[in-house]
Formats: sequence, structure tokens, C-alpha cells
Amino acid sequence: MMITNSVFVFSKNGKILKPTTPARARLLQCQGKARKLRLFPFTLILEKDVDENVEPYLELRLDPGSRSSGISLVDLNKNEVIWAMELEHRGLAIKMELITRAGVRRSRRSRRLRYRKKRFCRKKPDGWLAPSLRHRLLTTQTWIKRLLKLAPIKSIAIESVKFDLQKIETPDIEGIEYQQGTLWGYTLREALLEHWGRECVYCGRTDVPLQIEHINARSKGGSDRFSNLTLSCEKCNQKKENKPVEQFLKDKPEILQKIKSHQKKSLSDAAAVNSTRKAIFEMAHQFGLPVISGDGASTKMIRIKSGLPKLHWIDSACVGTSEIVKLRICQPLRVTCKGHGTKQVQRVNAKGFPAIASIKKNPITGKKEVKLVSKNQKYTHATAGDYVICNLLKDRKHIKAGIYRARVKTPTPKGVEVLISGHRIAVDRQYIKLIHRSDGYEYSFATIDQDLLRFSAI
Repeated sequence: MMITNSVFVFSKNGKILKPTTPARARLLQCQGKARKLRLFPFTLILEKDVDENVEPYLELRLDPGSRSSGISLVDLNKNEVIWAMELEHRGLAIKMELITRAGVRRSRRSRRLRYRKKRFCRKKPDGWLAPSLRHRLLTTQTWIKRLLKLAPIKSIAIESVKFDLQKIETPDIEGIEYQQGTLWGYTLREALLEHWGRECVYCGRTDVPLQIEHINARSKGGSDRFSNLTLSCEKCNQKKENKPVEQFLKDKPEILQKIKSHQKKSLSDAAAVNSTRKAIFEMAHQFGLPVISGDGASTKMIRIKSGLPKLHWIDSACVGTSEIVKLRICQPLRVTCKGHGTKQVQRVNAKGFPAIASIKKNPITGKKEVKLVSKNQKYTHATAGDYVICNLLKDRKHIKAGIYRARVKTPTPKGVEVLISGHRIAVDRQYIKLIHRSDGYEYSFATIDQDLLRFSAI
């Protein structure tokens, strides 16, 4: 029984071989027959040429999601999962950054500072996706490309799900009711006035001008849905600003409960999946492999028949198959999207004024760099986000002496600063070895679910 993923293997002449077990990978390294090619995903390269051509026998299965996606490699001969990962997207972070930048532009216009003019009548091209949604498409495409270069993959299976948003909110809806939504026969302001009794929801004042108020502020990711809107007087609106409603009404639990009962569950995740499902499925055809489409009902049925719990990577393993799925692993790789920094030419502070940057960067890479000395006295460059192995010779800041694997936080003139157990540690360059370049992702392993151990194939 294996716990971690299988190890990808290359021959010396660059041919893709069958993935091997972690135990055999350690044995090949100890005997000097193979060496590490890359750390994430872990890949070995043999020290000899292999003329054997491996016939593709794996299927790449995906379960695209809004916040995270599941990816797995399944042996078609045994229907066993030999490698899996969970990919956490940063679409929400991208959305919040764009909202912040838009807010800065609006504030500069109102203060009569130098600003970018508003853009009207910009027709979107066919297939256009918002940046937060396009990110999900591009990261999925990136990992399909990477895995096709590492494993003998025969086909691709993708779960394509379409959510009925109105059915989620109103399970009994049918027929013409789909055309008669919340605002049917009303304007937005009229519907809010009738729903909230023509008074300020926070202080109860009447016969005063009422403003439309977002319960969850737009600057904090709130939407313009009817369930996120209420009415308030100007004084309460200015006092609340963008505070969470729980904080603003902590001394008024009755009013808070009334507002909470009006709110509905956000459908942003379901809407994101609906918007990207066709784009992801069409993107998969560009690799020249057979692409299979699976539906959510069949995936759930196979998962229940296999007796497996609800997890993204397990759902991906159950896509596009009619047989019971077996697990050879129970600890998938967890990959978190972190991005490559900002492309803004000029950053601004919270007030919207240009921020002064004093960090000298490499004119080619755009990153601050520091040289590290390796064992053979050659120089390599380490930048923020790179994985390194550092040797601490003495105890520092509650960190015992020893060898640690960490990520570079900030390069320094004498070495780098790394983060170990929540503490920033400065380490000289002679005690550091670079093991993995920063590629915009953060890698870790999911915690081992003890219930999954009994499902793993022996």
C-alpha cells in the first residue's frame, strides 16, 4: 500500500517511462541508478538510456471547481489512482485586487487628480472571460501540459457540470416561474422599499431619504444581488462604511438576525463553474488526445459505489468511468496558486498616491536576486519563492539546529531570509542549497485521512 503519489521517471535519453513507487524510487537513488530531475511533481531521470517505448495507459481525469480543482492519473488497466493533486485557485484574490484598483481610480477622479478616463462601449470578444475566471482556465491548461510531459497519458476525462441557479434557490420552481424573478413587476428601489418597510434597517428612521446599502460591502467581495441589498439612511450608511455587518450590529442582535434571514447563500461558485465549463472542455482538445465528458450524477454514483468520501481529487478519479475506482494512494499533492507578482508599472498606496519603491531589481527578470554558493563553487541565483535546503548550525528564535526545507522570503546581501515555523530566519549563502525554482505555485501535501487507508489498494 502506498501513501504518497507515484514518482515520474525519465530515461537518460528523455523518454517517458512508467511511473514507479516511492520505495523503488528511493532504491534507485541509493544505488546511483537515478537522480532527481525535479522536486514538484517529484521526477527521476535514470543514468542509462532505455530504448523501450511505453504505450500510454493512463487517463488524466479532472474535476474543475471554483475555488479548487481535483486532478488525478488513473491506470486504465486496473482503474486505480496512482497520482493525484488538489489545485487551489486564486480567482477570489484576483477579483479583490481588481476591485481595489477600481476603487482607487474612482477616488482619484472625485479628488480631481491625474486619472485614467472611464472606458465605455467596450465590446467583449466572443469567448471572453473575466480575469478571475480566465485564471482557472489557464492554470488548468498549465497542469495538463505539465502532466503530459511527465506521464504516458492516453486520454483525458473532464467533469462538465451545469448548475441551475434558480433551482438551487427555489427547489419547487417550474414553468413560467423561471421568468418571474424577485424583481418581476418592480424596479429595484420599489422592491427594496416594500421588502424593508420603507425605513432604515439599522436605526428604524422613516420619512428620510433612504440609500441602497450593500450588506456585505463590494470592497469586501459583496455582490449586487437583491439578497445583499438593504436600505439605510445617510448617517447609518456613512457610519457602517465597509465594516462587516456582524461587527456593525454586534450590540443589536435582533436587527442582525433580521438581516441574516434576508440573505441567501452566494451562488458565485456555481456561476464560475457554469462560465468556465465549456472553455475548459474545448481547451482540452488542443492536445490531440481523446477527451471524455462526464456529468456530476455519474461521478457521484461511482464514488458512492466505490465507498469513497467526498473530496475533489476523489471526485476527479470517478469522472468518465462506469467501474469501481480503487485507490493506490491516500495523500495527494496540494498545489496553491500564488501568482508571479504584479505587472503594474507604478504601485499606489492606500490613498491612491504613487508608492516609492527603493528595491533594486534585476533588469531582465524583474526580481531582486542574490547569489548562492553551491558545493562545486558555481553561483546560482535565488529569488523570493524559491525552495531551498538550509543548514542551521545553532538554535535560533525557538528553532532548533538542523536541516530544514523552506521557501525564500527575502534575499539579503549575505544570503536569504526563510520562513521556518512562522519565524523569519536569516541564513548565510554558504549554508543554503537551491532545490526548486519559484513557478508561481506553493506545494505541500494534504493531511492523511485515516479512513482512506482502508480504501487504498494493496
